[in-house]
Amino acid sequence: MKRRILLVLLLIATLGVNAQYNNEWIDYNKTYYKFKVGTTGLYRISSAVLQTAGLGNTPAQNYQLWRNGVQVPIYTSVSSGLLGASDYLEFYGEMNDGKPDLALYKNPANQPGDQWSLQTDTAAFFLTVNQLGGNLRVTDAVNNVAANVLPPDPYFMYTFRQHYKTKINPGFAAVVGEYVFSSSYDPGEGWSSRDIAPSSPLSDTYNLFPYLSGPNASILVAGSGNAL
Repeated sequence: MKRRILLVLLLIATLGVNAQYNNEWIDYNKTYYKFKVGTTGLYRISSAVLQTAGLGNTPAQNYQLWRNGVQVPIYTSVSSGLLGASDYLEFYGEMNDGKPDLALYKNPANQPGDQWSLQTDTAAFFLTVNQLGGNLRVTDAVNNVAANVLPPDPYFMYTFRQHYKTKINPGFAAVVGEYVFSSSYDPGEGWSSRDIAPSSPLSDTYNLFPYLSGPNASILVAGSGNAL
């Protein structure tokens, strides 16, 4: 009987650990207000919306915002105290990407790119109240260039990325009379361009305005075969 009780206790402990996976950021003593963002851009939450949610008596310095387990810096129209009728919160909200998908690959190196999610483009944001400090903020700064005597840079390094989203490449398949795919995320599985074949090449042209006297450019291509 003692062994059985021990096994049950170990099982419960294991399930508890698994239930916390990727939720370690949650403070279960707090209330979180969930909303969704499907397009990357600047977003504003007015004091009227906060009032409707029951947050009208929350000082500006106590607001805290989360996305995918990472705190998101926010801008408050007043640095502290209660928000007035014309006040607001602002933040840079990013749509969901493929970074959370990485854990679904048996080998993380097999993910062809992390720009697009295989699940959904919509990211969930969670607004909460934290009175203990450490709330990330975007603050105003003076852009004073009157005393700037630095010479202009002749060039700068710029990274241009083309993330194709034409089709989902199903990745590795076993061929047993037909293609059979594993339920796990395999090499090459992810959003990609259309199929490229000898009779159907893929050609793109971009004018990146290179500075010819600067260092050489570099190129990185993620490719995957999906035929016999």
